[in-house]
Parts: sequence; C-alpha cells; structure tokens
Amino acid sequence: MPKLEQFEIKKYWQIFSGLKPVDQKVSHDQVLPILYNSKQDSSVLNKIWFLADIDDDDNLDFEEFVICMRLIFDMVNKNIDTVPDELPDWLVPGSKVKLVKERKQTKAKENESLPPQKEPPKVDWYISPEDMTSYNKIVDTCTRANDGTMTFPSLSLSIKNKFFNIGSSDMDKVWKLVNPRSLNSIDKDPALYFVHILRQRNDVGSLIPAEVPKNLEVVFNKQPIQYDLKSEQAEVKRTTVPVEQPKPASVVTSSTITSSHNPLSNDLKIDTNNMTIDKARLIKEQLQGLLKYKQDKYIYGKDIATSGSNYNLQSFTDDLDNIEQQVNELAGYLSHKKDELNSLNNEINNTSS
Repeated sequence: MPKLEQFEIKKYWQIFSGLKPVDQKVSHDQVLPILYNSKQDSSVLNKIWFLADIDDDDNLDFEEFVICMRLIFDMVNKNIDTVPDELPDWLVPGSKVKLVKERKQTKAKENESLPPQKEPPKVDWYISPEDMTSYNKIVDTCTRANDGTMTFPSLSLSIKNKFFNIGSSDMDKVWKLVNPRSLNSIDKDPALYFVHILRQRNDVGSLIPAEVPKNLEVVFNKQPIQYDLKSEQAEVKRTTVPVEQPKPASVVTSSTITSSHNPLSNDLKIDTNNMTIDKARLIKEQLQGLLKYKQDKYIYGKDIATSGSNYNLQSFTDDLDNIEQQVNELAGYLSHKKDELNSLNNEINNTSS
C-alpha cells in the first residue's frame, strides 16, 4: 500500500473545505454523499468510519478525514482487499498516536471480559409454514417476466426493503448458489430459498453456504420447459399409427402409449419394449409440457367462448383428462422400470459376491 503523498493531502483538503466544516470538523451527514458514491458495502463504510474517528466524537477533523478518504480510495482502487482491523502506523497522525494506543488498550480489556465468541450459525434449509407465508409476500412484490420468473434486480429490490443488515456481495453469493445455471431469471422455488438464506444472514449472521443439499440440487438446476420444437427437449421420435387400426383413447400398454384426442399427437406411438429409464423420463417431461400447453389453451379457449366465439371446450377438457392420465400411467411405468433395474443390480451383486 503506497504511503500518503503531498499532492494527495492537498486533494483531500480541497474536498474537506468544500464540505464547509464547522469548528474545523465535518459530521457524518456531511461526509455521507462521499461514502455513498464509493459504492462500497455499508459494513465496509462503517468500519472505515470507526477507524478514522479516532476520538469517537462522530465527527472528523482534517487528519481523521484524510484517514477516511485514503481507506475509501484504497478499497475503490483495489489497493487493498479488505479494511484493516487496526490503522497502519504510517497512517496514524502524530497528534493521534496517544489516542490510538488508548483505544487499543480499551479494546483489549473489553475482549478479555467478553465470553468466547461462537462460530456463526449455519443456514437451516427447512422453511416453516410461517416463514413460507412471509417469503411468499416478499416474492409476490417482485416484477415478473412473461413466463412468471424473477430477475436478480427485481428480487434484490424487494430484499433491500425488508433486510437492512446484508450487502450486495451477500446477495450476489446467494444468487449464484440458487441459480447454478446462471439463468437471467429463476422461478418461484429457488426465489423462496434466495429469500430464506438472506433472511437468516440478516437476522442471525448465518454463514452463506458454499453448496446446497443433494435433495435441493434438482430444484436449483431445474430447466424451464421449452415449447420451441427446435429445442433439445422436443427430440422425440414418432411413428404413424395406421388409420385402420385405431386404439381407444388413453390406452396405455407395455408396448405403446397413444393419444387419440390430442391434435398434436394423434400419430404418437412410442416403443417401450427397449425403452430405458432416461427415455421414459424424457417422454414424461414431454407429456407434462404438453399437458400445460393444453391447460393454457383451454383457458385461452374459455375466454374466447365467453366472448361468443364458436369454440369446442369439451374437446379440450377430454384432451386434458387424457393426457393427464397418460402422464400418471407413465410415471407408474417408470417406477416399475426402476424396480426392475434395482432387482437386476441386486442379482448382479449377489452373483459377484
């Protein structure tokens, strides 16, 4: 860290004089615009002010003001990574040496009388019903995208209005934790955990976790359903069902899954004899996406029917019931396949032993 130069002291004097000091001192309110413009976290600025205000009168004379400005500029210019716990000797003015020593002695006595400090608590991942209600109110105040997701700026604005003991760096860390895919926006589930972690950080100083529990990885890594037919999620092979051999709607067997009511999948026939669990899971996701599509179209169609247009809502209702049944039956099929796989693994393990 470079030491103070004369040109630097002159620059600080110009700033100090421009603040119109009273009795050769400036108050915290007078210096506040400079502190705010530095864009440092409030915790950093509070620590700098404490170090600079050597006589603890909540005002700065010019020598103390120089200390304050130098530490701020060193943080802004990244000459230092963190604010030191004690002032370096070269930054202590001669007239303040005695006061600095007395402050150190007082602090040492206070530390001796204090009980041993406990480590900051870890984040409790459980969200109680009461907390969930509170978090929902916060999340509901956020501006949402067309798909219902929330961006970092919208969530941060709501958080700042509720929690005052957290800085922007805390929010950045938690955002990366709940958004490992670095998406522009996230849906409601990770948003609730975003609020949950920051609330504990604000209230009891909990440590921000470095990783998430295994059972929440799926929640934070969840990929939004894409309705673009060119996306990877749409890569499902289809074969045409002969017209002369139609099968009843919502019939699900071990070899085929068909839908006769869905206009987008009249010709959908999926061979499940050689289907792997991954393929079954992919098809389940596709059917769930199609179910949501039909639900949205049903609501849209209902609006049109209300306005007087000729629209067949009953067919949409039948489609929804049909697709939902197929999703449920496919889920059972997937569970059955998993059981078969586990049984096969057990036989292999017994044979090898």
